Amino acid sequence: MGHVVKIGRYEIVDAELDVQNLDTVSIPCNTNPGLITQLDGWDKETSVPAWIDGKKVDLKLGHYDKELDLWILKKPA
Repeated sequence: MGHVVKIGRYEIVDAELDVQNLDTVSIPCNTNPGLITQLDGWDKETSVPAWIDGKKVDLKLGHYDKELDLWILKKPA
């Protein structure tokens, strides 16, 4: 099931929360190129203010998955 994730002016309607780890958000690159360009320039220590399904949350960059062409972001512990 898709979740609406909003980061800045970008609304990512095809984001996925990992069923096994609800603290992990996957953002596909092919449908979100403007945001992905910004994420590529951030370091792993940068806090990413976001909203998931209308709830405010701070995310951290996890890693880029080359195989699936998506960014993995995580909620800090």
